[in-house]
Amino acid sequence: MNTRSRRIRDASGLPATAGPNRDFVAVDDGGDFSYHRSEKELMGAFEYVDEAACIIDRSGIAYRLVLDPDRHMVLGPALGPVEFHWLRHAWLHAQSAHPDEHRLRRFYPRTGDEVVSDLFETLALEHGRGPAEGAWSLDIDGVGSSVPGIEEIDRRLARLKPLGHVKVKDPFGHIYRPARLRSHWYLPAAAGAILYIEVPALRIRQN
Repeated sequence: MNTRSRRIRDASGLPATAGPNRDFVAVDDGGDFSYHRSEKELMGAFEYVDEAACIIDRSGIAYRLVLDPDRHMVLGPALGPVEFHWLRHAWLHAQSAHPDEHRLRRFYPRTGDEVVSDLFETLALEHGRGPAEGAWSLDIDGVGSSVPGIEEIDRRLARLKPLGHVKVKDPFGHIYRPARLRSHWYLPAAAGAILYIEVPALRIRQN
């Protein structure tokens, strides 16, 4: 996939606005996405400037890595809004190419704001960095319970074969139905990773 074409609208000369308390999403040179809680964490994830094809903050502003006068790698100045059609296509491609890494499947994002918010929310949750402890809900046969994270949900669902009677709610209020991914045709469905497919929001009862 070409991760370079039309990903950033030209806005050269904008000052860098990134700070130590801001988080970022990066697209690497292979087209995969990653979440970083701070600029320091972002810088530690890459070894050379072109390894990060595109970096965005929560406002949808794009950045690149650059070398400073001492040839140290730093976050460059803001380059303007990311090209949202490219970003959406790249995200859908990454989900298809790496289904076992990107398992939260939200509804198709219709706007640029939805693309950016979905990226930050789902990637943070996939990395175990959600907004609150115990904010996941798991509903099995109409009985709901609080769960500390998606890893615990995976563990509980691994013991269940049919998943049609299960619903999961993430800390942002999105509801999913789990479905097992069959990674190879010759393996049983139960051997695959669990995807979480968003469905229209329904209330999950808590004990």
